[in-house]
Amino acid sequence: MSIVQIPDDYSGPNFNKKILYLLKGAGIDPLFVPAALKKPITNSLWTIDIPTISAEKWRQPNFRLVVHAQDFVHYYKNELCSELFWLEQQYTEEQQHKIIFLHWDHQLADTYSGRINCVEFASHSYELVHQLKERWHEWKDVLNKSVKYNWICLNGHPKPHRDKLYQLLQNQPSGVVTHGLHNPAKFSPYFSNYGWNNVDNFISLMPLYQQSKASIVSETVYADHPGIISEKTLLAIAAKHPFMCIGHRKIHCDIQQRGFNNFEELFDLSYDDLPMDIRLTTAIDNNLSRIQHPDWQIETVQHKVEQNFDYLLSDYTKQIEKRCFEQLLTIMNQNYSSTTVQHYQQDLPS
Repeated sequence: MSIVQIPDDYSGPNFNKKILYLLKGAGIDPLFVPAALKKPITNSLWTIDIPTISAEKWRQPNFRLVVHAQDFVHYYKNELCSELFWLEQQYTEEQQHKIIFLHWDHQLADTYSGRINCVEFASHSYELVHQLKERWHEWKDVLNKSVKYNWICLNGHPKPHRDKLYQLLQNQPSGVVTHGLHNPAKFSPYFSNYGWNNVDNFISLMPLYQQSKASIVSETVYADHPGIISEKTLLAIAAKHPFMCIGHRKIHCDIQQRGFNNFEELFDLSYDDLPMDIRLTTAIDNNLSRIQHPDWQIETVQHKVEQNFDYLLSDYTKQIEKRCFEQLLTIMNQNYSSTTVQHYQQDLPS
């Protein structure tokens, strides 16, 4: 049984309302703190905005403090989430059981062993997909290909793994690798009027997507701790590119678990579970001969490319909602049943 979907017109400015419907549908009386991660970031820790809560409120059985971590979090020695550890210091053990940390990082709940409840909701990706659907007419031409290259590898903000990728790929004529400092994309200079609007940037970069068969995705997080599937991967899917990712450990496992296809037929993805000190170089070493081949064919995976595209625009946001709702019900010890969905539906606006 699939979750009752919140209408699409509750995206954008009404995003917080969408979250509240999920929380209340699970029987939670929430104090919701949206976009709780604030700057400055000090010693690899976001400043977290938390309210004052009365003792009477904490005693209410269905009350929960819901802290929305809208961005990726930080880790100490690849194990301890700094933001969760900080929250633990602010509250008693009993109160921690009544806190929900609404996060983007995939695998976070698998690595955290404390009392705070971790619930995944990839809000950044969720909003991106809604924006892509709303602006479809502006970027649909990305699907009209005039292929010159086997691959593109887009690197914006400099990071050590992106610097290394650029060094390894810069002299390979079979593709195009950009770098925010050394070789910025002419269509979308990273440090000139960037604006942090991912759809605008995607539209600016359309010529590169149109001219290439596939993407080597340089993800935001390159680490051995949990990370994110960001717009960098999702925009490759929107451009109907097969892809391989250079990201956090087991990123391709996370991609598959969230409903997308990987492309083992084109890429050797055996590097996915290697430690970060050798993961990137192994990824390129194992795949360079493939992506360099002058007659590199991707037609055999076209059906998977189409499936990814359709799933991204039709079902991915629903999957994000469903994953979140099921985790909330587990916290409240409810069953994911028709009765629960019926009660949830009654709370939705007409």
